[in-house]
Amino acid sequence: MAFTFAVMPAPVLGVLTAGDVMTLINTSTFFGKLILFLLLVASVISWAIYIDKTRILARVTRGHAAFWERCERWLAGQATRRDFLEWCGANPDLPLCNVMTEASGARDLEGVRRACERASYLEIEHLERYVVLLSTTVTVAPFMGLLGTVWGIMTSFWSMASMHSANLTVVAPGIAEALITTVAGLAAAIPAVVFYNLLVRRLDLVTNELERLRTILEESAGRAGDRQPVVAQPGEAR
Repeated sequence: MAFTFAVMPAPVLGVLTAGDVMTLINTSTFFGKLILFLLLVASVISWAIYIDKTRILARVTRGHAAFWERCERWLAGQATRRDFLEWCGANPDLPLCNVMTEASGARDLEGVRRACERASYLEIEHLERYVVLLSTTVTVAPFMGLLGTVWGIMTSFWSMASMHSANLTVVAPGIAEALITTVAGLAAAIPAVVFYNLLVRRLDLVTNELERLRTILEESAGRAGDRQPVVAQPGEAR
């Protein structure tokens, strides 16, 4: 039995070349092109934020590993607090070092707690900067794609009403515009939601490290307070 395979055109096979995509964009209306441009900008911003934050968090992870190594040596009595603080002062790009430096000026338990909370808040706020744009892209991009879809369908119906015909050549441009904006919206939203979840997970790990350091410093301050001699006030029974 012989089989005959017909040569199908590229769009039917689901393979669109760059020229085909540019043709679809060029035949879109101004509103459709505006939506595509906004989605392109949102996608570029998402990728830029993810690359930048990944680079920063990778450096923070390596630095925090060195921090905990030196912290363990300090807690074990193998290094002095002064040497540890000097190393922290030389690495101001690490959140743990900044918290340690901020808390070094506190003399009591409450002072250490307030200093750690204040420094931790500033460090997390700095690391989370621009991450909100990823969540915004996740939320807005699909709706922008849907808006382009509705606009393209409206354009198709308007063309049918104007031409008094439902011929494929009349409705095809509007339908193509509707579909390409839908694809663009999903293409911007899907990577953004992946980037957002990955960054939030890594930021949570940094937050946990800051909480761990605060606990260590509070325990250290508590032990130091217990070792301080009690001074009797004037007129107090001895």
